Amino acid sequence: MLLRNETSSPVIEVLSVPTSTLAQDVQWGLCRRPKTLPCKYFYDEEGSRLFDRICDTEEYYPTRAEQGLLESIADELLERFRPTHLVELGSGAARKTRLLFRAQERRGKPLTYLPFDVSEAMLRESARALRKEFRWLAIHGLVGDYDRDLDRIPRQGRRLFAFLGGTIGNLTEEEGARFLGKLALTMGPEDRLLLGTDLLKDPAVLHRAYNDRQGLTAAFNKNVLRVINRELDADFDLDRFDHLAFFDADRAQIEMHLR
Repeated sequence: MLLRNETSSPVIEVLSVPTSTLAQDVQWGLCRRPKTLPCKYFYDEEGSRLFDRICDTEEYYPTRAEQGLLESIADELLERFRPTHLVELGSGAARKTRLLFRAQERRGKPLTYLPFDVSEAMLRESARALRKEFRWLAIHGLVGDYDRDLDRIPRQGRRLFAFLGGTIGNLTEEEGARFLGKLALTMGPEDRLLLGTDLLKDPAVLHRAYNDRQGLTAAFNKNVLRVINRELDADFDLDRFDHLAFFDADRAQIEMHLR
């Protein structure tokens, strides 16, 4: 599918992916003990909007911290690696990536942005906003799934892959190793990976980040049930579920549950 900018080229290209595996994933996950659901199903249009609002809360420090880090290294990073293409995995609203675009603008070099996201609606909305802000930026968006579609990312130019926001923390150790292995096979010798991940800190800080006072994280967590209701004609009553997020010290990870 092609979505043309209202005023001028370039073209924003959105590539659709094969049919969803939601039914199989839900059947498999809810038959396990404990029950589990893939994090990717948080991010429909509503979930993506909720997460973008979470990033603006006082409690959710990771976005501000990562933005500060990117701002401090953006010019040096781009000058060192000289990418022609920026591939962002899980691009969402691309709020942090704008720092890299501004640094590239200062360099006066062209860049093609390839946002890779599971939400087509968020991808389209983000692409429109970016084209208004960076009219020189070529955008080719890919709606996809990390498990199945990494090999569909165009192999051209010198690519900088960005996997930000601590998203790799959504994966188990086995899933993370498998994902990085697939990504390594996708990357060429001149490609590079910019990986953003959180560090261990005071559990109280972590607890607040995932239990914000506005209840946005709770709504985001419950949204996975809304997705299943809509897509699979399920009948989960969201009011009967509580959001439960805590830091597991033994595993050194934040866990989000629905009880």
